Amino acid sequence: MSDSEFEVKPWYKEPWPFILISITGLGVVAGSTLAYIGLSNPPEIVSGEFEQLGRGLTDTNVRTAQARALGLSGNLMIEGDKVVLKLEALDVEALPDSLLVQFEHPATSEGDTTALLLRSTHGDYEGLVSSAPHQRSRIIVADLSRTWWLAGRLDGSEGQAVEVNPKRL
Repeated sequence: MSDSEFEVKPWYKEPWPFILISITGLGVVAGSTLAYIGLSNPPEIVSGEFEQLGRGLTDTNVRTAQARALGLSGNLMIEGDKVVLKLEALDVEALPDSLLVQFEHPATSEGDTTALLLRSTHGDYEGLVSSAPHQRSRIIVADLSRTWWLAGRLDGSEGQAVEVNPKRL
């Protein structure tokens, strides 16, 4: 064997150091990207005048139990910007004259919308929604004092009635 067979090249002329450095570099780039995405999209924090509303939406099963005790259930229909709710109860006369309906977007609170429903002369509740809810929104029907609530979910098909029942959120 001669010395020419084992000629040693300088490290910067070998491919392996650069492969190892690039793998480490990709880890740094990926970590930095994830840190940037996480820091530029902080979680939504409920505070200020909305804090009480946020606390009111925490389900302790009390509101669901109250809705069951009242025998509440219903069907909600959206026709354009009009919302119609046919509500059934053990004592229909004891129901309030106005109800709040929330349409919660499945991914972001920016897509949430609400509607105030008033009792019509024939017993149904009717109101207008400011913007069309997402096709897969969760529906929460409650009295204005939030002592009970009903829940349901839009299924993506337009013009069909959606059942709202006492459910845990």
